Amino acid sequence: MDRPLNPPPAAPRSLAMWLFIGNLVVAALLIAVTAKNLSSSRAADELAARENVERVSSQLSAEIGSQLRQIDNALTTVALRFKHADNPADRHRLTQEVLAEQRGVLKHVDALRVSDAYGAVALGLDASEPAISVADRVYFQRAKGTDDMVMSEPLRSRVHGRWVLILAKRLQTASGEFAGVVYATMTTEHFNQMFAKASLGESGAISLRTDDLRLLARHSAAEPGSNTGLGENKVSDALRAAFARDRSQGWFLTHNPIDQIERITAYRQVNGFPLRVLAGMASRDYLAAWRRELIGEVVLITLVILTIGGFSIHLFRQQRQEQRGRLDMARLAREQSLMLENDLIGMVRLRDQVAIWENNAMARIFGYRPEELRGMAIRQLYLDDASCQLVSQTAATSLQEGRHFRLQLQMRRKDGTPLWIDLSGTGVSQHESVWMLVDIDALKRSEEHAHSLAFRDALTGLPNRRLFQEKLQDALAHAVRGSKAIAVCYLDLDGFKPVNDDFGHEAGDIVLQEISRRLLGSLRGNDVVARIGGDEFALVLCGVASVEDVWPVLRRSLALIEQPIDLDDERSVRVSASLGAVIGRGAATVEELMRHADEAMYTAKRAGKGRIHMGPVARRAIGAAAITAVPPTSAVASVSSVSAIASGPTVSLVSPTSETVIALPPSARSRLG
Repeated sequence: MDRPLNPPPAAPRSLAMWLFIGNLVVAALLIAVTAKNLSSSRAADELAARENVERVSSQLSAEIGSQLRQIDNALTTVALRFKHADNPADRHRLTQEVLAEQRGVLKHVDALRVSDAYGAVALGLDASEPAISVADRVYFQRAKGTDDMVMSEPLRSRVHGRWVLILAKRLQTASGEFAGVVYATMTTEHFNQMFAKASLGESGAISLRTDDLRLLARHSAAEPGSNTGLGENKVSDALRAAFARDRSQGWFLTHNPIDQIERITAYRQVNGFPLRVLAGMASRDYLAAWRRELIGEVVLITLVILTIGGFSIHLFRQQRQEQRGRLDMARLAREQSLMLENDLIGMVRLRDQVAIWENNAMARIFGYRPEELRGMAIRQLYLDDASCQLVSQTAATSLQEGRHFRLQLQMRRKDGTPLWIDLSGTGVSQHESVWMLVDIDALKRSEEHAHSLAFRDALTGLPNRRLFQEKLQDALAHAVRGSKAIAVCYLDLDGFKPVNDDFGHEAGDIVLQEISRRLLGSLRGNDVVARIGGDEFALVLCGVASVEDVWPVLRRSLALIEQPIDLDDERSVRVSASLGAVIGRGAATVEELMRHADEAMYTAKRAGKGRIHMGPVARRAIGAAAITAVPPTSAVASVSSVSAIASGPTVSLVSPTSETVIALPPSARSRLG
C-alpha cells in the first residue's frame, strides 16, 4: 500500500469544512448505494409478485374457458337432439335422455334444465324443487334471437337462492320454430373452490367479473366465504384505467374498494367469453421481506454515519487542540482508512493491472486472506480471457478521458466459483486506477429464480403453458429441418375431482406430482411434458413419422397413469385420462397443433373418457381418417363410429395386449404393415 504524502498544515476552520464535506460525501455515497440496493430488491419482489399473479390469472382463465367450452358443447348436443326429434313424444324422451347423459359429463355444472317456448322450466327440476319460469330473464330473451350460447349477468337462482351464472342455448323444431331454451347453471361456490387452490399469500384475492365489471365470484384468503359485492360493479379507478388501455389483459396496483387492502392485481380475459379473472397479491405479503431488509439497512447506515460523524468530531477536536496540521492530516488519513475498510464494498488500487492495495472487503468477497491479493495480476479474478479483454478494452478509453467506468459481469473467487460483481472504476494516473466492487450475486440469483417462476409450474416443476409453447415452436422448427414430424398430445385426468373431494387438495397434489413423474419416465429425453392447467397436461413427441410411432407411447403413458397411486401407507387411489393427439409437419403452426390437440382430447372425453383420440392434423400427416382408441368392451361401437367419419370402409386392428381396438381406413393399412 502506498504511504500517503504528508499534507501541509491546515487551520481548524478549513479542517472542519473538509471534514463536513467528507462526511456529507460518504453519507451520500452510503445512502445512494443502500437506496439503489433497496430499490433493486423492491423492484425484484414486485416483479416476482406481478409475474405470480399474471401466471395465476392466466391459468385460471384457461381453466374456466375450458369448462365453458365444454358446457357449450353439451348445450349444442341437447339442441341438435331436440331439433332432429320426429314428434313431441320422441322429442321429450330424447331430451330427457341427453340431459341425463350430459349432466353426467358436466361435473362443474350445478344444474342442466330445459324450458318451453313460454319460459316454464319443463325438464331438469327435482321433485323437491319448486316450478319456476325464466321468461322474464334477460338471457331467455336474448337466446330467442341467436343460435350462439348466451351468458347471463350474475343473478340469484330462483330454485335455491344462491348466486349463479347461466349459460343458455336456443331450442328449435326441425321447421325452425322457437321451442324454448336449454341452460346450465354454475354457482359462485364452484369458482371459489377453483380460486382457493391458488396460493397468493395471507391477504391474496381472486375474483371473476363480467364485461361490465359485475362481480360474479370472489375468494379472499383473509375473508373466505364472503359474498360482499356480488352482482355489483364497484371497482377502483385503477382497474377502469387499465381496462381502458387493454380489456383483454393487464395489471395495476391499488387499494381494493371491497376490503381496502392494497394489492398488485393482474387480469386476464377468459378466451372467447365476456369474463375476466383478476388475481391480486397484497403488498404487505410480497414486500414483507423487503421491509425487514429496509429496517436493517436503515439501522446499519445510521450507525455507520453516526460512527463516521463521531470519528470526524473527535479528529476535529484533536486538531484544534494540537494545531499541528501534519499530525492532524495523518490522523484524518487513518480515520478515512477505517472507512475504506468496510465489509460491504470491495476496493482495490491497480498499477499496470497489478493490485498494489486492497481493503478487507475486497479479499473477503473473493475468498482471499488479507493482503493476499497484493502484487497479484488482476487477470486472475476474471472468469476468462474474454471477460478480461472486454473490461480492458472498454474501460481504457473512459479512464484515459477522466470518465467513470461501470459494468456488471461475472468474476471468479479463489476457489474458482463464479460470482456476479457490480464493477466501477476511475483513473488516478496514466498507469494507476481505483476500483469499487459490489457483490450482487444474491440479487442475480433472485432474478434467475423469478424467471424460473414465470416458466415453470410451481407444484410439479414441469414447464407451464408459456414455456410449453416455446418448446413446441422449437420442436416444430427442428422437425422441419430434419424432414420429420412431431406429435402433440393434450391429456386431461379422469376421476381427479373425486380425489380432491374425498381426500383433500394435498392428495390431489400428490396425484399430480406422481402423474408428472410417470409421464417423464415414459418419454424420451428430447420429448416434452408440461402442465398447462389444473389437471391438464401436454406432451410433444419429436421425430415421429406416422401414427404407429405415436400410438405405443400414448398407450404406455395411459397405462402408467391408470396404475394405483399411494397417498400414504394405507390409502391409494386410481385415476385415468382422456388423451387427444395430432401429428404435425412443416405446414402446421403452434396454434393449430394446440387447438386440434385440445379438440381431440375433448372428443376422447365425450366418447367416454379413458381413451385416446387422434385428431384431424394427424389425418393430414398420415392420409387417414380420425383414429379413436376405446376399451375392448366398446370395440364394436368404436369401429362403427369411425366408419361414419372415414371415406371408405375401415379395418379393426387389436393391439398385442388385446386391450385396445384401433379403427383405420384403407389408406392407412399399408403404413401399419
